[in-house]
Amino acid sequence: MRILVQDSGSRAFFDGVGWGEDLERAMDFETIAQAEAFCREQNFPGALIVVKSKHADDDVTYPVGPRGALLVSRPPTTKIKSLF
Repeated sequence: MRILVQDSGSRAFFDGVGWGEDLERAMDFETIAQAEAFCREQNFPGALIVVKSKHADDDVTYPVGPRGALLVSRPPTTKIKSLF
């Protein structure tokens, strides 16, 4: 599993210096919280946090910010049970 930062417009990944298309050069973060804090510090408000799995179908992408966790992107067949 890899935790990455992606530009929501261009879909390029942050590589530690700038944005690029090469997924292999993308900067890895140890935790999602670390990636989110980095985006806030660097003023990347339009960034996405991407949790990459071995299988692309299992990847999770969501926008940076407090509401981001509520907008988790999952395959359309995923059912979310109500908390109420």
